[in-house]
Amino acid sequence: MPLGTDVDNPAGLIERAKALLPDAKEVSLIEFLEGGWSNRNYRIAIDGNEAVLRVKNQMFDDSPGENLYLANPLAPRLLAYDKTSGDMITEFVEGELLVNSPIDPATAANYMLELHQHIPQKIRVYDVQKVIATYLKGLQMKVDLQQIYDGLDWQPENICGCHNELNDWNVIKTDTGFCTLDWESAGDHDPIFDVIGLCYGLEFNDTQFRKCIKIYDSNVKPLHVRTTRILYQIREHAWALDRLRHGSKHDGILKQKIDTEAEILRLAAY
Repeated sequence: MPLGTDVDNPAGLIERAKALLPDAKEVSLIEFLEGGWSNRNYRIAIDGNEAVLRVKNQMFDDSPGENLYLANPLAPRLLAYDKTSGDMITEFVEGELLVNSPIDPATAANYMLELHQHIPQKIRVYDVQKVIATYLKGLQMKVDLQQIYDGLDWQPENICGCHNELNDWNVIKTDTGFCTLDWESAGDHDPIFDVIGLCYGLEFNDTQFRKCIKIYDSNVKPLHVRTTRILYQIREHAWALDRLRHGSKHDGILKQKIDTEAEILRLAAY
């Protein structure tokens, strides 16, 4: 897409990229990259090579160790990272986002098996209940949703290095496999949470969910899958409530609030 109103200050973005890569001789802005609801991403050219500049939204907490997760082979190659601001530059990856080129349950399961083999552990822990509490600070979910959450007896069954924000906007299908974006929430967690996140992103139905999860881990208990699905939806609902109270006008966030409420109630009725 051409440069437009999404690029508020082209000169400032170029200067930011040069500050991150001071040895670069020529930097130009190509386009604003759609899809991010939190940070802003821009396709740029650096000395003739394409890259992506991420400008982090300072409303969000720091992501300590994010650069360490980006060192894994299924992430884009990191070119520059500012630990103070969270701004960074990565190589541009040719391919198609899964939102434009979806995959089937078996391919999704095998991709996640490979991904979890490469994500490092013991950098930090992802505490989903703490994340939900942060989103809901000063807010109240509807009474029926809060009752479901309060009664949710969830504990991780396994722990490994996880992405924790897998969806069809964060995975690129390339000629050689997959490249995974957006590592801000990575941390040790239950891998089924990742599987469920990607299944929802790919809009799998319940049958496809079961197939994907069975291929990923045939020993996982159905009750754990159901409670993890509810927990995932509660996190997504809480995030939407938090964004809306901060004045977000994005139609997708309002839709997420509505859709997650319906899915929580549906799953709780099983």
